[in-house]
Amino acid sequence: MSVTRFSVHAQSVREEAASGFQWVIKVRGGDPVHVRGQFPTVGVPGGPGPEFTLYEDRAGHKPLCSVARRSNGTGSDDGLVVTGPDGDVLGVLRPPARRTRLRPRYEMELPDGTRLVGIGGTVGSWVLYAVLSPLLLVYNVGSFVGGYGGPDWFLPTRTAWRTRDGLGLGRAPLKFYGLTDKYKVRTARLDARVAYVQAVLHDWCS
Repeated sequence: MSVTRFSVHAQSVREEAASGFQWVIKVRGGDPVHVRGQFPTVGVPGGPGPEFTLYEDRAGHKPLCSVARRSNGTGSDDGLVVTGPDGDVLGVLRPPARRTRLRPRYEMELPDGTRLVGIGGTVGSWVLYAVLSPLLLVYNVGSFVGGYGGPDWFLPTRTAWRTRDGLGLGRAPLKFYGLTDKYKVRTARLDARVAYVQAVLHDWCS
């Protein structure tokens, strides 16, 4: 099964001013993907959603896909639609409703009806966190007493996108590894373009 590994990098103010791109997706063994669009402030109630395009070239002449908000006709948000250069719908993504949720929920709906859900912090990562939390507490107390700074807590962020009705078994089509900030997509089960868009939204919401 084909696997693509990549990471998402937010551009600095200087880099964005020079290139016009807000994010760059670095693909292992492949060319980078560039992201340009509108990204409003996260967490503003009723605020506009992001609209952006992914390009396979730095000049911005070869779009891979575009993302725009979709309305269900009643004025409420019905997700972000990912479309290819020829207008075909690649998927509909729904980022978390609120940034402050402890375990944010990311949803993807694919053209064949498959629904994937990724919840921040897998069961395994939370179990490991619970086991190691006493050591983290000792570390924070030591840092505070030693004058090295205030408390520094890191909640589990590893995320695996699986079918909504699945039992959490088998290999997830898309995974995010919080320790390395890397993503892994199984391209036989999920279009890499949709995975890239989900990764950008994931980074934007974090």
